[in-house]
Amino acid sequence: MSQAPMSRRQFLSARPATTDHRICPPGASMRSLAAACTGCGQCEERCPTQIIRLVDGLPSLDFMRGECTFCGECAASCPEPVFTVERIDRFAHVAVVGDTCLAKRGITCQSCGEACPQQAIRFRPRIGGPFVPELRTEICNGCGGCIAGCPVNAITLQPYGMEAADA
Repeated sequence: MSQAPMSRRQFLSARPATTDHRICPPGASMRSLAAACTGCGQCEERCPTQIIRLVDGLPSLDFMRGECTFCGECAASCPEPVFTVERIDRFAHVAVVGDTCLAKRGITCQSCGEACPQQAIRFRPRIGGPFVPELRTEICNGCGGCIAGCPVNAITLQPYGMEAADA
């Protein structure tokens, strides 16, 4: 994720810039949440995978609890004009498998591939070691299904298009 610009005061006091890494429910944006969300919690109650949590009174997705199925229950339950996009089937981010991945460190593990509902993670064989995960970004919809399944928290999210620069 990109880093927010730092003020002179933050720089001189050695305080990092505060950035909100909140992931909004599908169809909502930070702008629409800030403008219209009342924090009623109906989206949290209606989410079938229970990944919506209110953080500072606004809904945020917690992929450590599960995946987003893009069912639209959060938008259907919201009494306010928070959800500005009718129906989406992917987020603006994709998963990235980091260097702490067990398979990348020589330990057999395919948890993320087994948890991915899109089958966006496949495993490439390599000589002398376990299969290595490869993420197909054109298939990944950013649902977060692979995140909770990783035993070492090696999977993060990156804005779509940025994952190649960090790999």
